[in-house]
Amino acid sequence: MTPGLALLVALALPSHAVVLAVETEAPGTSAHLDVRVAPACTSRGEVAARVGSRSSRIHFVESGAALSVEATFTDAPSGEVAVGLVVAGHPAGKAMSRRFIARSCAEGADAAALIIAVTLDPTSASEIRPAPAESGSRASSPGSSDSTGPVAKAPAPAASSGAKQAEQAPEPARLPAPTAAPAAVLAAQAPPVATRRRAGLFLAGQMVFGPAPAVMPGVGLYALAALDRDALWSPAVVLGATHAWRSGLVETGGTAAFTLEAATLDACALRVHLSRLEGRACASTLVGRLLASGSGTSNQASVPRPFATAGASAVFSAGLGSRVELSARVGAGVTLVRDWYVFGPNLFHRAARVTVDASLGLGVRLP
Repeated sequence: MTPGLALLVALALPSHAVVLAVETEAPGTSAHLDVRVAPACTSRGEVAARVGSRSSRIHFVESGAALSVEATFTDAPSGEVAVGLVVAGHPAGKAMSRRFIARSCAEGADAAALIIAVTLDPTSASEIRPAPAESGSRASSPGSSDSTGPVAKAPAPAASSGAKQAEQAPEPARLPAPTAAPAAVLAAQAPPVATRRRAGLFLAGQMVFGPAPAVMPGVGLYALAALDRDALWSPAVVLGATHAWRSGLVETGGTAAFTLEAATLDACALRVHLSRLEGRACASTLVGRLLASGSGTSNQASVPRPFATAGASAVFSAGLGSRVELSARVGAGVTLVRDWYVFGPNLFHRAARVTVDASLGLGVRLP
């Protein structure tokens, strides 16, 4: 600004600039901060210090505050850090919650502090820190006796001009350009729950109850495709192939044998997990063929019949390493096709109303 223009500003608006500086001050905010975290990750003091570095108007107290802030830091299955924030008692009357994934505890603490600061003090995004008097926005001329006063001396013009030095009002403070937010904050603005694709292949031994007069042992091969989320709703599909059999069943009139070849489909919506353990709740169906044959009778025959069930299942797994898993599945369904089996006039079995199958085996996670 030239000396002449500074003189005009000083004469025309000597008081309004000072009023502007006063009106931009915002009242302080008090809140209670609760940080739940493993000791090796971060601490309440560190989060509070990071918030304080962004806003001098936020004060954390132990009690008596209408606002409460809860920050939770937990280890994500991917090795990153899951951060959850809840701000209750906000003047808007509605609790604010955020959840995001950070690459480290330090990054998560920095991102959480930024979100807390902007939520409790919206002006903190453009707050200016007080600068030392000798390097502030106000400059004083050589020989000035008061370098901290609101009015500074304009620089003297050249000696040959003969003009008198004039006082000028300080210029309004210029707001700095916004700095880039940490990568974790950008993640917080995206969908709050992380999703990871997952596939697996499992081979299991199994037992089937209901189609035959006795339990049918067998084997099953299962393929899993899932979208694992850090939430209860995590969709998955499990497609399986089952082969079960039972022979040597001595009945009145002959000896029976049964063979079940079927495909199973589990549509899973809910998932709960704890470290390496997880369980899924699914709707399930089984469709296939049940072959019944008789021997030791005058009319030996083999009769293939359709077989189907509809019901529910539960799928469990436990990680044994980065790739290998122990897998278990239990399913129960209403038998949709219930046939009778006879030797001559002797009825010796009818398919049960409910078919139950259980399996246990090992599997691998696919890349």
